[in-house]
Amino acid sequence: MGRKRIILICFMAVVMLVGMIACSNTKNSENKAGNPAASPATDNASANNNAATDVGNEKSTRLYEHMAGSSEIPVKAERVVTDWYYGQLVALGIKPIGTDDYVLNNHPFIEKEGTESIGQSLEKIIELQPDLIISWGATKYDEFSKIAPTVPLELSGGPKESVRIFGEILGREAEAEQWITQFDNKVQAAREKVSHTIKEDETFTIFNIWKNKLRVYGFVNMGGYALYEGLQVTPAPKVDEVFRNSEEWYREISYEVISEFAGDHIILTTYDPEGTSTVLKDLEASAIWNNLDAVKNGRVHTIDYNSLYNDDPIAIENQVELLAEAILAGR
Repeated sequence: MGRKRIILICFMAVVMLVGMIACSNTKNSENKAGNPAASPATDNASANNNAATDVGNEKSTRLYEHMAGSSEIPVKAERVVTDWYYGQLVALGIKPIGTDDYVLNNHPFIEKEGTESIGQSLEKIIELQPDLIISWGATKYDEFSKIAPTVPLELSGGPKESVRIFGEILGREAEAEQWITQFDNKVQAAREKVSHTIKEDETFTIFNIWKNKLRVYGFVNMGGYALYEGLQVTPAPKVDEVFRNSEEWYREISYEVISEFAGDHIILTTYDPEGTSTVLKDLEASAIWNNLDAVKNGRVHTIDYNSLYNDDPIAIENQVELLAEAILAGR
């Protein structure tokens, strides 16, 4: 009996073990076949989260090609540092959080509040935590791009072209077109005032005394765009000959040829930060200067150097009105 009892107990144990295994397999099968919230659903949730992240990345950044290659930039940057292009940003309603010290202290048509000087300090730029840096040229691209996405530019076109370029970079194309519309309206109003006052054959020249040098300017900067393209006055024949379709922005000349370039109106600026130049005094005392028609007729319009130096959209917008007022006041 003892041996039979042992055999019976072993048999019963085997039966129970088989039953437990079968039950376990059944439950596993039910979980896999009948419960959609099991492992496959977890995998789907993970995939959906990854897709959402990908979509979010696509909406927040994009690849922008530039002169130094390409950069992954914000679709719509908010915290921008620039070492030069202050006016382009302001035209689009963006207050740069940092810019070059020269621009900050010498641009007469900007409000400094809200923008800090970056000087030559990379540490200052890091401290400002920009989400985009826009620089003049690619000289510092490697350094800047380690701090934030960087777009290097060398713009030399007119204000409308540069505003459109910045509108594309900053995701503000609509704001760019709005600025261009109001700019065109302002320019048209100023142009009409001037055209009603001066004769069609009256000519203009921009002279600049830069320390100990005498320069004549063409159609790009020192008021050139605002005067000739904006107000659409006529350049002196020699100015037109030298600078039309030329890459020259200005040319240094001697006293002896000043009469060749001088128009009926002269726009005159002086840059002498040390106060040591005698060029203006010598020029005004010379017979060459005093025999110019513009001088004899009181049509030399002296403008502050910094007011004409910058050639960004905000500067040119103000230069158009400033030059129109100067011309009208000299009549």
